[in-house]
Formats: sequence, structure tokens, C-alpha cells
Amino acid sequence: MPELPEVETIRLGLLRHVCNHRIERVEIRCNRIVLRPKPNELAAALGGQSIRGIERRGKFLVFVFDEYRLLVHLGMSGQLTYWDRSRKDDDRFVVTVTGLQQARQHPVDKHTHISFYFGDGKAMHYRDIRQFGKWRLYRVEEFHEAKEFWQLGPEPFGSAYTYSNFQERILSRKLPIKSLLLNQRFVAGVGNIYADEALFEAGIHPQRLAHSLSDKEKRRLFKTIPKVLRRGLRQGGTSFQNYFNADGEAGNNQETLRVYGREGKKCHRCRTAIQRIVVGQRGTHFCANCQPRRSDSARRSRRID
Repeated sequence: MPELPEVETIRLGLLRHVCNHRIERVEIRCNRIVLRPKPNELAAALGGQSIRGIERRGKFLVFVFDEYRLLVHLGMSGQLTYWDRSRKDDDRFVVTVTGLQQARQHPVDKHTHISFYFGDGKAMHYRDIRQFGKWRLYRVEEFHEAKEFWQLGPEPFGSAYTYSNFQERILSRKLPIKSLLLNQRFVAGVGNIYADEALFEAGIHPQRLAHSLSDKEKRRLFKTIPKVLRRGLRQGGTSFQNYFNADGEAGNNQETLRVYGREGKKCHRCRTAIQRIVVGQRGTHFCANCQPRRSDSARRSRRID
């Protein structure tokens, strides 16, 4: 699933191409993607509208129009790419890898569910093989009804992301810290990849109960969350199977990951084999040596005894 760095990379790429472009028509080929309003009503509402800006909150994109706000979640495999008629479609598009086409600029196919066609003959395509992405359109005065948006936790790069707030929100949570990091009401934008990476950087085992963390461990985790997200953003996002940026290009962050996707490989820090377990029904990667089950204080107490 695209996480904060991937969604932000897509946003920045699309801004270069579609900001202030007028939509001539909207074509919707898969109705289940559109949750609000009815698909034909969304297409009719946005025809003739100009995209004034694109914002991001957590894993959500918000397309800003004069009269509307379009809330887009990419789900597990959603791709938003810009199509330029002056460029040739990638011939490799017909080559499948793990069920996904590897392409830069691609023509419309059976997985291309929504298209915005602009006045200059160019387009923006939404492609989603698993069809878990969700689109919702609100009039500006109705956008307060977007509960899934307004209930998000603080942005890791925003002013609301403070240690006092972080500490307060973690104190009484008796669930594995990995599960808490995946809760978008706790911190917005962190998913499976960057949760594993942040916990490794902080030296915290993913199954540790959140309320058991020492103050030192919480401070380390508070700092490592934005650290790993910024690293992912600098690398243009993480591409394993289905993530491409707005120009159809893969990211590079998969080359810099410390633990995620590295099961059985040696830890870059201590050379111990990376392990994979399941926490909260999510595959979870960690180094047992660098991320022990006991807290800092418990290990010190044991040495004293």
C-alpha cells in the first residue's frame, strides 16, 4: 500500500502536470471505486472544473476545485499517472510481473478505472488492479463530513506532531506497538513498511506493548518515525510491486530498507538474520538482536540482579 512518502511523491509529480488544467470529461469504468456520490454524478460534477491544487493528509490525496474537494485513497495497488499524448506508450506494458504491468506511460487497459481528460488532449489515469482504492467527492461546504479524513492523527512533519502529544497518546495503549503505529488515528501516513523501519531505528521489538515503552524508547521512536519517512520521500518512495510515481517511474527506497522485506538476510548493523513474524495480521520484519523483547530498564535490572 502506498504510504506517506509514496503519496507525497505522487502529489508533487501531479502538481507539475495538472494544476490549473481544465477537465473536459471524466470517464469512470469501475463504479465500486467511487463511494460518493454516484459515479455518473461525480463525472458530471467534475466535467468543466479546473484542478486548483492537490493536498495530502496521511495517505489521502485531496484534489482542490473551486466548488469541490475530491478525496482519493489509493488502497493497496492504486496508481495515479499523467498521460502525455506526445509521448509514446511503453512497449513493455504487456509484460506482467506478479500480476502487475511494468510501464511508464501506459494506455487504458482493463485495470484503468478512472480517467480525467484535459482540454489539451492529455490525461490523468487511475489504475488499480485490486480495486481497493476509494474516491469521494464533496462540495466545499460539505467537506466536514469526510470523517475518515478529519479523524486522522497528527502529520509526522506537522506542528501538531509534538513529543508531549505523542507521549500522551501512547500511555494507556495495551496493544503491540507495531499495531498502534498502523492506526491512522495515532500518526497519519505510517504503514507496514515504515512502521517496521521506524521500530528498527528505535531499537524496539514490534510485539512490545505500547504502554510498556520507557520514556527513552518513546523519544527514540518519536524521532525515528519522521526520519524514515523523510528517507523514503528523498528516495522517491518504495517500489516492490505496484507503486509508481506520477510519471510512471519506480521509487528507489527499497534499496535502502533496513529490515522490511529482508527476511533471512543479514542485519546491516549486527549481521544477525532478519526475522519475519505476523503482528496484527500484518507481516512484520525485525532484528532480534537490535530489537530485543525486553525494555531498556528491564535489561538493566536483569544485569544488576
